[in-house]
Amino acid sequence: MAPTRVTLIGAGPLGRATLPHLLERGDEVTLVTRSGTALPGTAPFAGDVTVPGSLDGAPEADVVLVVCNFPYGRWPRDWPPAIAQVLDLAARDTARVVLAGSLYSYARGPRGPMRQDEPLVDTWVNGRLRRIVWEQVLEARATGRIAGAVEVRGSDYVGPATGPNAHGGDRVLLPALESRTVRPLGDPDLPHAWTATADFGRLLARAVHDPAMEGRAWHVPSAPAVSQRRLVTMALESIGREDTPRISPVPTTLLRAMGLFSPDMRRLAEATYQFTAPWLVDDSPAREELGETHTPLEESLRAAMEHLRQEQRRTGSRREERRPPVTAG
Repeated sequence: MAPTRVTLIGAGPLGRATLPHLLERGDEVTLVTRSGTALPGTAPFAGDVTVPGSLDGAPEADVVLVVCNFPYGRWPRDWPPAIAQVLDLAARDTARVVLAGSLYSYARGPRGPMRQDEPLVDTWVNGRLRRIVWEQVLEARATGRIAGAVEVRGSDYVGPATGPNAHGGDRVLLPALESRTVRPLGDPDLPHAWTATADFGRLLARAVHDPAMEGRAWHVPSAPAVSQRRLVTMALESIGREDTPRISPVPTTLLRAMGLFSPDMRRLAEATYQFTAPWLVDDSPAREELGETHTPLEESLRAAMEHLRQEQRRTGSRREERRPPVTAG
């Protein structure tokens, strides 16, 4: 059987977590980034998915796998042209589209675990945009413009190299590692679901090949929910530390004030509802129908902390204090 030709758009945490699984299956991977990033085993292609026509020269594909993301404040500007480009590229080759999605389009407020089959609603600007993106992909599938569609949705990332903006990543783990004050969003003592990038990448790669996933959205199996305070404490425990982290949440009023001058901060202030009530996910379909499971949270946190320690040794100095995050993750 001929190898599957995959156009992978994005080389961030999810792109790098997905790539090894694609290569292990023998897929031919074209990696699309603005700068033409070259990763082992891929054919690099320089193209900006937000610029019309920039992907016209990309190699033929059987599947277009979308793992790119944009700063919070630029979603209204960047996602509409990006999904238009993706659909044009997929339609050119009658390819399938696999999307890395989020939980932003579900109803906000106190509630039970989010289910992948519940209606998507206009919760806030960025949630509405992601709903529209998925609806456009489904419409293209229904009309035969593209060969198929899958969206894989996860919660906030945990794992190595999630970057400075992930709510459960470097922006809270690095201060804890350096015995500085950790500044999470919202209430640090509410249960919150965390998705390992390793699990997200594995399920995205499976969606490229598994017909059982076709035409649906799927939640990545995530570890049992823990609070932000517990997450940081577990991260320290994973490397043998017993000190209690100092935690002082970012005031929502500050984010709103900053939002008067920054679209990124304005969108972030709108997203704080995710940390003012339990943020829980029903991932039973992927477990029961696909046999998937989650990486133990302790393992993901240990890998994240070890990566940060390696970075410290490499740079030889402490990183700068982190500002509030401006991208999803």
